[in-house]
Amino acid sequence: MLRTLTAVLFLLLLPLHSSSAASLVTDSNGILTGARDILVGVNKYDVFIGDGTCVGLFSGCDEQSDFPFQSADSARAASQILYSLIIADGRFKYAQNISGCSGDLVCTLLLPFRLSDPFTAVFHSLPIDADIIPAGIPSYEEEIATDVDTGISEFYTYTVWTQQPTTTVPEPSTLMLLGIGWLSRRWLRPQGK
Repeated sequence: MLRTLTAVLFLLLLPLHSSSAASLVTDSNGILTGARDILVGVNKYDVFIGDGTCVGLFSGCDEQSDFPFQSADSARAASQILYSLIIADGRFKYAQNISGCSGDLVCTLLLPFRLSDPFTAVFHSLPIDADIIPAGIPSYEEEIATDVDTGISEFYTYTVWTQQPTTTVPEPSTLMLLGIGWLSRRWLRPQGK
């Protein structure tokens, strides 16, 4: 009885840590609409996948600071991580299973990373379709006017990356560590003593 009570107390005193792995987000029809907790470098991001314009989805799409990634390399790295997550899942390797893409061919996910002029952004473009695109990531860069609405295209959709706030990991106090140590010793001690 004492051993059981000690075990319960031990479990109650353990600090609860939530480890979060990246996960895909779908709507009620099973269409991919985004992802959560994607780790790019040292930051975690949530991703919305859907139609709109660069102006409407990226705070006006008129300043470099409107984009979550500031270089081709960082945009490519983020897209590759998202690509790996999508393909690994298996359900979304075809265009029609991704929000904003309804065609039978490739779905291209767009991620802007810089302006080439006041009305044109440079995008990292990531095509997805398991039958047409061979293994590997054949991504590329292209310039698209910032007011183009992907809602009129069957083959293009945006990825909007939102950085999660950074949090510090709380460390257990000295008293907590001593309590856990005492309970562990008590629990592991033979019954007869």
